Amino acid sequence: MKTGYCTDLNNARKNLLIFFAVFILTPFFPGAGLADGPKIKIKPMVTLSSRVESNFFLTENNERDVYTLLFQPGIQIGIETPKTKVLFHYTLEAYHYDDVNDVPAGQRPADDNDYVGHLAALDLKHHPTERLTVGLDDGFYLTRYPTYYDRLSDNIEWRKYYINRLTPLIFYDFENKFSAGLRYRWTHKDYIDTGSGDFDEHRVILNLLYGPTRTTTFDLECQHWIMNYEQGGSDYTSNQVKLLFEKRYKYYAFDAGLAYHNRNFDDPLLADKGILGYKISILGENPPPPESRRRLGKRYIRAKTHLYIAVERNFNNVGSLYTAHRFTLDAGHVFADKINARVKGYYQLSDYETYRGLTPTGNNDLRDDRTYRVSASLGYLLTRRLELSIMGGIEERDSNLSGFSYDNRFAVLKFDFNFDLASRGGYTEESLYY
Repeated sequence: MKTGYCTDLNNARKNLLIFFAVFILTPFFPGAGLADGPKIKIKPMVTLSSRVESNFFLTENNERDVYTLLFQPGIQIGIETPKTKVLFHYTLEAYHYDDVNDVPAGQRPADDNDYVGHLAALDLKHHPTERLTVGLDDGFYLTRYPTYYDRLSDNIEWRKYYINRLTPLIFYDFENKFSAGLRYRWTHKDYIDTGSGDFDEHRVILNLLYGPTRTTTFDLECQHWIMNYEQGGSDYTSNQVKLLFEKRYKYYAFDAGLAYHNRNFDDPLLADKGILGYKISILGENPPPPESRRRLGKRYIRAKTHLYIAVERNFNNVGSLYTAHRFTLDAGHVFADKINARVKGYYQLSDYETYRGLTPTGNNDLRDDRTYRVSASLGYLLTRRLELSIMGGIEERDSNLSGFSYDNRFAVLKFDFNFDLASRGGYTEESLYY
């Protein structure tokens, strides 16, 4: 265990205690609207799933079949008053691994990687006036999966770490359909076994929104952030300016965003980089979602039928710099109010800027990866809050460098009670609706 880990973990625990205190005391703040009484929501959840995959460690050679048993008890607690809304979510993730075949000589058994992870999230919003919103978002994760710190990550390392994101925010609705929001986000990542790759990120996000109609939004977003690595990384400063247009119709919504992103490295040997990024997406839903003005871009609840298609381009956020081109598809339908069918996947091109290595022919070249992951699932809704499902999928990476390609087949049997796919993790599933 490295020096400083206990201190950082204690600080994280203190943060969580502070959040619990805020959670408990917020409904009693003056002006919280207790005249009508707070609405309290308590929702327990549990997921039990079993997974088998052909290449658990995602290696180019020497593949190993491994079973995974995952137990996820969780709870959501919410309190809402006319002026205040607080939602706390916690999930414990207990992972147990077991080799399907005999462990090869000289290698560690899969169950040496057993661990208990934690996912905790707090969402607090308060409206001192009709136009003003102040809030606090926090997410704490103890996990092994890189997607929690970088959604466009091309990383497959199997190191346990914790990450905490703390985001205070303020949002104001002006007259004439204008709104503005300011957020500060502090992100801290800490590997359990070593300081290599640990970082602190400080990010300021400004949004200026104009909604000429209830279904049309223009969003000018400016971001500035500083990345500081403890060791084993290149510190940098990033700036991004993005213009986003959203148009919602009854059954579908269209998003188009264009951004310029530049990254300035502290290391004088690394050249500064700039990129013209973009994201275009179409979301179809039936029944249609309720009409409401978009604030911070969160959309978690899936309709009976949904189809999501997106294409985007940007830098990755952590590790060796590359340009990521990602194509995403997510489609699902509930048949006869009982059978939940879903197909989702992505294809990503990762073009590295500085990472070099040997190709199979012995040449030295820049790294260039092509990765895709696709899965199909079929679930049966035993009740509205009880689902039994099976999923199968494949994940492959084709790299021009030796040692980076892999392919993996997997199958999952899952039991969900009061499932909430929007905010829970597990395996390599992203905890967001793309």
